[in-house]
Amino acid sequence: MNPSQKLFLACGIIGALVGIITFAAASAMLPKSSADVFREFYSAETEVGVSPSDYLYWLRTGGQPGILVDLRTPEEYAAGHMVTAVNIPAGQMDAPQLVAAFSRLPKGTVPIGYCYSSYCMLSRKVGKALADNGIYAKHLTAGWLEIERDYGAYVVNGTLPGELSADQKINPLACDPRLGGEFGC
Repeated sequence: MNPSQKLFLACGIIGALVGIITFAAASAMLPKSSADVFREFYSAETEVGVSPSDYLYWLRTGGQPGILVDLRTPEEYAAGHMVTAVNIPAGQMDAPQLVAAFSRLPKGTVPIGYCYSSYCMLSRKVGKALADNGIYAKHLTAGWLEIERDYGAYVVNGTLPGELSADQKINPLACDPRLGGEFGC
């Protein structure tokens, strides 16, 4: 192969690589279609969100859905929290303290955070801060306002997580996630 052929081949390879990189960069900068946005949202929401009904169903049937973490202040936690929840007062912490607190939770269990209401952003902000530090947490799709209103039988007071009573363990909730075909509850 003569020098001009080598130069032509090298220019062709470099041109192809620049074209591929340019195409990839341009594609990443294009706005997402509505369909892509919806697919991504529901995929992430389904992966990260845990309904209180499903959490309680798993508890009632002896499952281990994860460790429930109440992110409110210690005083609010002591005044009432969902049974089995531990307290990490995230609003009073900075990111290193938060990461340290979540790192002390039992290994092999997924943290499931909740805060003041289903619209409160605290559990989402905590989830992002944890993910930025390699800890992956889910969030309860209800907060304290909904728990107190809709799940009062599963609220305990004091500084300890509490346990389900014997009568709470015997009869699963009306919606059994194992039933109902592909989508469950």
